[in-house]
Amino acid sequence: MTTNQIAKLERTRVRPKVELAAALFGVIVYTSANGFMTGGLGVAGRQLGLSSVDVGLILGLGALVGVIASPAWGYAAEKWSRRTLTLCAVPMVAFGPAVMAIVTGQFLLMSAAVAAFSLGAARLVQATFGAALIPVAQAYVADLTEPARRIRGMGWLSAAISFGTLSGSSLLWLTGQLGVVSGFAAIATLGIFAWLTASLYLPEAPPRTRLALDEMKLPLSAIWPYLVITFVGFTCYTTVPPIFALRLMDRFKMDAGTATAQTGLVLTVGVVAVCLAQALIAAGFFKSPLLMLRGGSVGIFAGLAMLVMAQGTLAMCLSMIVIGFAVGFLAPAVLGAISLLGGQGAQGKIGGVNMAARGLGSAAGPILGTNLYQANPDAPFWASMALIVCVFLLTFLTRDASGRPR
Repeated sequence: MTTNQIAKLERTRVRPKVELAAALFGVIVYTSANGFMTGGLGVAGRQLGLSSVDVGLILGLGALVGVIASPAWGYAAEKWSRRTLTLCAVPMVAFGPAVMAIVTGQFLLMSAAVAAFSLGAARLVQATFGAALIPVAQAYVADLTEPARRIRGMGWLSAAISFGTLSGSSLLWLTGQLGVVSGFAAIATLGIFAWLTASLYLPEAPPRTRLALDEMKLPLSAIWPYLVITFVGFTCYTTVPPIFALRLMDRFKMDAGTATAQTGLVLTVGVVAVCLAQALIAAGFFKSPLLMLRGGSVGIFAGLAMLVMAQGTLAMCLSMIVIGFAVGFLAPAVLGAISLLGGQGAQGKIGGVNMAARGLGSAAGPILGTNLYQANPDAPFWASMALIVCVFLLTFLTRDASGRPR
């Protein structure tokens, strides 16, 4: 009979909370860079002579590389040292924003074409290695939580992801008048601290026990609806934010610095609402993935309807509070459900394929949003509303794993 790996981890780890925090620190750096780039790269690109489509391609192609890299990282997390993977990935995640700081600060004389290439290459490096951090962290959470507490554990992982996005959005708001170069530099510095924390506190995993074949198999037949929900949901969520600053400049005639700061404010209040919802999930107030997904979908639709009618920054903030609180239920519901539907030896693989679906949606969203904006400034909002209706309908094809014993 196979020894339970969770019990082994709990016996051998004397500081599991500190070690899990060390694993999540890199996730925070990765998602903070994504959050900052989502709102700030549009303004920086325009100042460098790039079009909104160019910026959309940089953001979208960077996310697209995660589609390829994430499953590979997930499989690697089940075979190689998770500590080594983390220590290799975090510095490269910091390297991307460091290069962007140099390019956007115009410390080197370069043409618009060279600037676009440099930003795109930096984004690809950041996205490729960043794709490792969430699957590895998801495997850590699965190791350290019993099935009955899995939704709560994934709530903490989702909260770390959201806190990173919040940090990036807040940084965009705070550095709007100083220029995005200061924000990219701050994220790169944070990455150095994340690497030092991981090197000090993240231990090697104990030797893995031999698991049954079913525990190591990727359960695609059971989790595919959740993967589609992840893809559609992230396409919906990333369609609108990249055009916020452009909308403020074009419709409300704000200058670049003011538009950047106001975009940061709108994104910040939205992510605060996300964090609030996920804190409630981590505290154990919500346990059914299906109810969380359906309620979240309805809330996002209502918030998008408010957003398309918003006539100023305050109205946009109120709309994003509604959207953010509703969005906060989606990721933990999906992460918890697919973790429970998979075996102990497949957690990294599950995290990798879900991250691939997330990356595909994050790649499609900015490209869709920026191209629709060229046709009609309101079109990205209507497209997002149609996508969230699809998420709601997909929940009727899923299995509720909240009570599944392991």
